[in-house]
Amino acid sequence: MEKSDLIIIGAGPGGYETAVEAVALGKSVTLIERDKFGGTCLNRGCIPTKALCRTAQIALDFAEARNYGFAETTASLDFPAVMQRKDRVVAELREGVATLLKDVNVVNGEARFISPSVIDVNGTEYTAPTIIIATGSAPTLLPIDGKELAMTSDEILSLETLPESMCIIGGGFIGMEFASIFSALGVEVTVVEYCKEILPPFDAEIAKRLRMSLKKRGINIITGAEVKS
Repeated sequence: MEKSDLIIIGAGPGGYETAVEAVALGKSVTLIERDKFGGTCLNRGCIPTKALCRTAQIALDFAEARNYGFAETTASLDFPAVMQRKDRVVAELREGVATLLKDVNVVNGEARFISPSVIDVNGTEYTAPTIIIATGSAPTLLPIDGKELAMTSDEILSLETLPESMCIIGGGFIGMEFASIFSALGVEVTVVEYCKEILPPFDAEIAKRLRMSLKKRGINIITGAEVKS
């Protein structure tokens, strides 16, 4: 049985930053991760979507370049190259996280509790007086017929070809970010939101202005609509 002062399950921002801080305080740390360093934010959330946002902004700039005095503004989108750049950005930052964890005992595998202070990973037992669960989040599917036919936000980030059209269920910040990105890349986008306005938790005036702005860009936004199947 391997012993340490602290075990952390999950190497996302919550897990790996806690591990680094604990080591700096002189603690021995075992960090368990079944997938890749960086968690949702780095691999399937903030970082890859922001990389795509940058491409989308360049596409919008090209579309308006004539308004700023550029006569020749033709350009064609290489979508596989866009996704490859996104993957390079993620991989580079993931390597940075690995460097931060050089003094942490990192174990790749899925943790299973045997007792309040003992876990099993790949047949090996680990124990510590304190165990932190930092397993993050995952997309959920709507409880409707045909939900298995839809893609989640994770799968959208693994697209190999650009679709002609896309319907996004949910007008929250994640849905609206994807709507903005793919519309800029030439996809016909429709957003369906259950509430009366997009971005339900946010300031109503900000949501209204964003909706009007995105509609001018050709995004079809349907509010107050429930998806049945």
